[in-house]
Amino acid sequence: MAVADLGRGRAAALGATYSAYLLIAVVVLFPLSWVLLGSFKHPSEIFAYPTTFFPRDFTLANYADVIRRTALPSYLLNSAIVTLASLVLTLAFASVAAYGFSRWDFPFKNTLLVVLLVLQLIPSSVNIVPYYVMMNGLGLLNTRTGVVAIYTATQIPFAIWILKGFFDTLPRSLDEAALIDGCSMFRAFVTIILPLSLPGLSAAGFLLFLSAWSEFLIPLVVANARDVAVMSVGLYTFFGADTTQYHYAFAASVLSTAPLVLAYLFAQEFLVSGLAAGAEKG
Repeated sequence: MAVADLGRGRAAALGATYSAYLLIAVVVLFPLSWVLLGSFKHPSEIFAYPTTFFPRDFTLANYADVIRRTALPSYLLNSAIVTLASLVLTLAFASVAAYGFSRWDFPFKNTLLVVLLVLQLIPSSVNIVPYYVMMNGLGLLNTRTGVVAIYTATQIPFAIWILKGFFDTLPRSLDEAALIDGCSMFRAFVTIILPLSLPGLSAAGFLLFLSAWSEFLIPLVVANARDVAVMSVGLYTFFGADTTQYHYAFAASVLSTAPLVLAYLFAQEFLVSGLAAGAEKG
């Protein structure tokens, strides 16, 4: 009897767990599905009554129009330039710094790591006025260079923490063997450590890409001119106070999300392993 009760209890718990998972999936996926399917609807069908979830007639006109008639291509190009530039610079600086934190012991090492962690806890909205003043003083207001500089500076501490945790999992005997063979520390780092760190670099790179691509407040304040606006700011222009071009907004939202999906597909092989390895000694 006790065994049967235990089995029923486990089944009930399992059913409740899967029901919660299903509810969460519906809450998350329903808005995304509405946007995706809405991007294939004719504008008159979006607010048609009765409301339709699936388009009556699939059309690609929204995508063609949003590319031809709006500044969407410019927004996508600016986002790609800013995101990739900040990604490369962040990984370049952070990997060297993380390697130093991983391999050398020096005064206040742990204190510096804690300071880097605390910097990540400061919301970007707190620094938005100093960012504007600095970019204005440097003549970098409404430039992609200014946005790249801010992204790189703010993302380096986060990247250092991830990469240091991964470097800690690599045995120091690799460095020592390279030094015995005549390599300098930097050459050993570039030719041996970095290739072995591809999972960690991929995990950090994807998270940095996600953060930079989706950032809204910083580019809205320091680079909101139409010719340098990034995708997150560009999407904001489709929503007006009086009229909102929902068919354009839906199509643009799907196009802006596509690079994130592609980045995940590219990095997924290393994403879980890189984060797990970085957490072992992080």
